[in-house]
Amino acid sequence: MRTLVVLAHLDLTASRVNKALKNAIENEVVLSDLYAKYKDFKFNIPAEQELLVQSNKIVFQFPIFWYSYPPLLKKYFDDVFAYGFACGSSGQALKGKELALCVSLGGKEEAYSAQGMMDFGLEELLSPFKATSKFVGAKYGGHFAVFGATQGLSDTELAKKCHEYKGFVA
Repeated sequence: MRTLVVLAHLDLTASRVNKALKNAIENEVVLSDLYAKYKDFKFNIPAEQELLVQSNKIVFQFPIFWYSYPPLLKKYFDDVFAYGFACGSSGQALKGKELALCVSLGGKEEAYSAQGMMDFGLEELLSPFKATSKFVGAKYGGHFAVFGATQGLSDTELAKKCHEYKGFVA
């Protein structure tokens, strides 16, 4: 099975968590680092679509900022998941593929629950991705989450998460 990881981080060089996750899996998968490739926000749409077509599993890796995903990833969905490619009567390119997520969050896990600081859980934050998967005929493959990215995640915990992420993308 071929896995594509679409990475969207505004400043990967300054990232501790997403950089470590990327380094852990980059030799195991095909990697498309959107911010490294498209600083001008202008995609090579045919090339990105071909990466999707050639992959069975697609993982979108990104930090959650302001309870959403980075702007370039939003534009990626708008431009690359185009009508006639990913949706519409002739848009069947993603049908049956597995779409999954790898997200990092600054807060601790307990903050993301109905009883926590946020009053809602991670599942609710990720519901647009589940809906997108369904809309394009793909299977939602779940998510891999790293909590506490800015609140005390130890090096040992991060190393464990990197090891677990390798299994998730396999």
